[in-house]
Amino acid sequence: MLKNYLKIAWRNIQRNKGYTFITVVGLGIGMAASILILIWVQFELSVDRYHEHADRIYAVWRNNHANGEVNSWDYTPAPYVPALKEQYPEVEEATRITEWDPMLISFEANSYYEKLTFTEPGFFKMFSFEVLEGDPIAAMVQPESIVLTESLAQKLFGTTSVLGKTVTIEKQLDFEVRAVVADFPGNSTLEFTGFLPFGKLEQMGWVDDFWGNNSYRSFAMLRAGTSLESFNDKFKSFTADNSAYDDISDFLFPFRDLHLRSKFENGQSVGGKIELIRMFSIVSFIVLIIAGINFVNLSTAQSDRRSKEVGIRKISGAQKEMLIGQFLAESTMVALSAYLIALVLVSLTFSSFRDLIGQELQTPLNQPFFWIISAAYVLIIGLLAGSYPAFLMSSYRPILALKSKMDQRKNLGIKPREVLVIFQFAVVVILISSTWIVRDQMRFVQNRDLGINEDRLIFHPVTSKMRENKSALRNELSGLPGISSVSYTFSPLTDIYSDTDAMQWQGKDPGFKPNISRMGTDAGLIATAGMELISGREIDVYTFPSDSSAMMINEKMAELLGFEDPLGQVIRDDEKDYTIVGVVKDFIMESPFDEVKPIAVFGPFRELNFIHLRLNEQVNLSEAMAQIQNTFEKFNPDAPFEYRFVDQENEQKFISQERTAKLTSIFTALSIFISCMGLFGLAAFIVERKKKEISVRKVLGATVSNLIGLISSEFARLVGIAILIGVPVSWYFMSDWLNTFNYRTVLDWSIFIWTGGLTLLIALLTVSSQAIKAALVNPAKTLKSE
Repeated sequence: MLKNYLKIAWRNIQRNKGYTFITVVGLGIGMAASILILIWVQFELSVDRYHEHADRIYAVWRNNHANGEVNSWDYTPAPYVPALKEQYPEVEEATRITEWDPMLISFEANSYYEKLTFTEPGFFKMFSFEVLEGDPIAAMVQPESIVLTESLAQKLFGTTSVLGKTVTIEKQLDFEVRAVVADFPGNSTLEFTGFLPFGKLEQMGWVDDFWGNNSYRSFAMLRAGTSLESFNDKFKSFTADNSAYDDISDFLFPFRDLHLRSKFENGQSVGGKIELIRMFSIVSFIVLIIAGINFVNLSTAQSDRRSKEVGIRKISGAQKEMLIGQFLAESTMVALSAYLIALVLVSLTFSSFRDLIGQELQTPLNQPFFWIISAAYVLIIGLLAGSYPAFLMSSYRPILALKSKMDQRKNLGIKPREVLVIFQFAVVVILISSTWIVRDQMRFVQNRDLGINEDRLIFHPVTSKMRENKSALRNELSGLPGISSVSYTFSPLTDIYSDTDAMQWQGKDPGFKPNISRMGTDAGLIATAGMELISGREIDVYTFPSDSSAMMINEKMAELLGFEDPLGQVIRDDEKDYTIVGVVKDFIMESPFDEVKPIAVFGPFRELNFIHLRLNEQVNLSEAMAQIQNTFEKFNPDAPFEYRFVDQENEQKFISQERTAKLTSIFTALSIFISCMGLFGLAAFIVERKKKEISVRKVLGATVSNLIGLISSEFARLVGIAILIGVPVSWYFMSDWLNTFNYRTVLDWSIFIWTGGLTLLIALLTVSSQAIKAALVNPAKTLKSE
């Protein structure tokens, strides 16, 4: 019987090649989109879950309760982990890691800036690694040891058999290679290429016991069977019990969930990347539904043609179940054909899709499990897409079926087919307006005044060799014709490395603890960064040696202090007094999507780890860079010249939103294309069914424009309803999306007016070709058969 079903299904598919093509191609595109998104979702859900003890590894997070708000962060002081292991027997293992700027690692003539971390033996006990050589746990006990990843070992030595070899960090400290481990897989958020013993930091005196110095990330592995909820109830007072910071509470958060759910509000995880994944999973599913709607609509639209077949087969003794099986066999065959097209599309676009989302996705086409899932995927889609036409047409009564009266059924005055068309174009309206709004938000933020002139501004990390001759390097760079200004800074102008809520000043309420960002400079920051001085002067330790205790603040900080004139006021931070010498216009160093933060710029604040250079606009860029490189090679020999442009670094902050905009645009285009294909096929069928009516109207004097309006008006009505549904839905969800940004554009109703007009235009252009074709047919050719 199955063979007979397939044979009849194939004949019916061949008989309606045009409609089959529309259905198969549309469904294939929808399937391809959903497959790509499912591959991405599977990858994102696997991030950090490959570790053997992933279900017991937790990241330490802390909440600060101040000014009626709860701020969450995941950095801890140095004594945190030792006290944690000592005081809580439920903790099987714990470790600290540093997340510093890339450090220079060298072997003979090979030198690279690499992302290294100082950590402890517990790191390799908690996290899973493939050990290629040596013992990484034992290596972390010896202060002079280093563990390399496979890729770094290959870069430095050309081989992974490197035990016993010595590498130099920052041209200053020597470490012996005691182990080599495999690189982190693509689905890992840990990206270190080398591991140094934390004991080395302690040996050099770089580790303090101050509980207010939050410089390390900490992780804990609980013993098997320990309840996280019960542990966190005991653990929340940990910082308060061990220090004077009684406004801080602590909690452990599953490490495997950080990648997807690291967005915290009021001390609780409220989402994160999972929201983006969920959104595009839904959108890809909707695109697939839109493609399925084409199949349903075109199948039911042909009910008149199939009704006589159904009637004859029923009179011949066919049971309802046999007819349902026949129609489902057809839909499954269509789904299988569409899936083959989808696989071709996935193969052709996989590389581009991988580049778009910025992940090293692995193709699943060579995995047996994928094909097992594929079989179920095709079967489910075939059954779901074909179930309504199958049950509808198999339920026809023979007498009505033979009279071709099947299309007269309506549900509350609206045909189900019309409901599905309305749904398709309501989704199109939502996606078009969403794409518009996402891009508006992107442009709005990208055009934001950051308070810094990014053009021709570069920065470079300061190494130990450069630090030995800081003044000489500064003077020589300042004398180059390609450089107009130089400034050493604590952090790059694209990021904040330090903040505090412990600053004190005259008249400050003890309960008022605003979070203030810290920055440091030696001189020339305003000219180098392109800032605007509002009052006072900038810091310059070369002209004013006392500026080592000076402070420059932005407008937001001045507003926070509340002084009528902040110049000359004294701010106390870390037991040291600083005098305000200048106020600059607000500038933004972190996310351009966030509100302006109060920033205090200190005179040489701790170590000045970066040097910023403003390039002269009148000098050729390549020539200037060549001069600068020669100078750096002189003061930083045998080290790569790894500069970065500030504007390029800031562009990286838009990557996530740019990907969202691109994915939204792609899905919008797919939805429009698939919906228009279905509308084209539906219009062609309706025109075919009404060709005699059209001919009679032409004979009675109807003009071509009258007939085009007659045919198009039906679809215009459906699209108009879709616009009325889609606009408020889009407004609601996009308003909610915009509210996730502190700095955001305002929804403009003109967007929805343009969206509605564009959607209607697209639909009418799609239908018009069929309408014009029908209106121009000679009525004599149509009516002569009557």
